[in-house]
Amino acid sequence: MPEALARFGFLSRGIVYVLIGGIAARVAVLQRGRTTGPAGALARVLTGSGGRLILWIVVAGLFAFVLFRVVQGVRTRQSLARVLYFTGGLGGLVLAIAAARVLLHFRSGADEAGLRELVARLVSHDWGRFGLGLGGAIAIVVGGVEAVRAVLGRLPADFTAAIMARTQRKWTSVLTRVGMLAHGIVAAIVGTSVFRAGLDENARALGGTGTALHTIRHFGSGPVVFGLVAAGLIAYGLSLLVLAAHPRRSSR
Repeated sequence: MPEALARFGFLSRGIVYVLIGGIAARVAVLQRGRTTGPAGALARVLTGSGGRLILWIVVAGLFAFVLFRVVQGVRTRQSLARVLYFTGGLGGLVLAIAAARVLLHFRSGADEAGLRELVARLVSHDWGRFGLGLGGAIAIVVGGVEAVRAVLGRLPADFTAAIMARTQRKWTSVLTRVGMLAHGIVAAIVGTSVFRAGLDENARALGGTGTALHTIRHFGSGPVVFGLVAAGLIAYGLSLLVLAAHPRRSSR
């Protein structure tokens, strides 16, 4: 059961990130257009031929990924691993809800609109501001650690557990490292916005993946860094699709 959940989840997440990265790459090459996050990317799928069916599959897969992370968190005996699994499950849940909103409401809307409504309610309470600050700080640390691990070549357990040929593992590891670096950078920027939203008691400070990409696009280094991050997100999505295509070794 966990094996099926994992592969279905990786498939859906891979599709989402390839779409996000592809849209960002198009903006980088053409130097026009707008970056978007998961909801905006999936809204474009919905308008295409067979889009509704594809989106149903993606939404189901994203919730399968959340369940997979929860199962991992319950089964592991390591406290740190449990925290990471549940954190990953929470991030996956946010992504799944964003996709479900697109599907059920049949409209695009801003990626952060729903979250900002929630944050506006949370910042009115002390516990809400604390929770946002803590969640943002965790996201910053997790994103930073992921980027550092990518540079050092320390691949996640999801990759090392995949059963694949040596040659394929070699080029896939490069793809995974590039993807981890880009994803880690974006996650850290999103975490910073969540932290600021709680610290400043300002829901408008919250930004999702689309806003993070917009920030990188207008970063001081110019379009080069933005283009590399866009390519990295495509690589991240492709690495997840590779994981979806291969069975995993038992973690027991």
